Amino acid sequence: MGIREIRYCDISGTEDEVETHELNIDQMHVRIDLAGPEYRKLLDLLGPYLEAGTIEASVPGYGGRRAVHTSTGLTVEERARLRDWAEANGIEVPANNRFKRTLVDQWREDSGASTPEE
Repeated sequence: MGIREIRYCDISGTEDEVETHELNIDQMHVRIDLAGPEYRKLLDLLGPYLEAGTIEASVPGYGGRRAVHTSTGLTVEERARLRDWAEANGIEVPANNRFKRTLVDQWREDSGASTPEE
């Protein structure tokens, strides 16, 4: 006899595509079950903070935790302009504003936007 585990989204109550996510903020460890749309909304809300910060992630095979710098050096306004430019050019962009460096470079070249060093 098997046991079936049913997860419900803690926000919407749906059973569809629910996954458990863990957050660590200061001394709090939060575990929350979220469906895809709620998780993407959470990432959108946290996006500017994730972009500005340093993310530590366990990387298999590296024997510990490594700091991974994810910032593209874009301001909030520049990210919005990059998104508008990409959508106007038919380029799909992630909902979480995690732009690939090649896309940022292409946008800067096409729009004449300055690089952080300038």
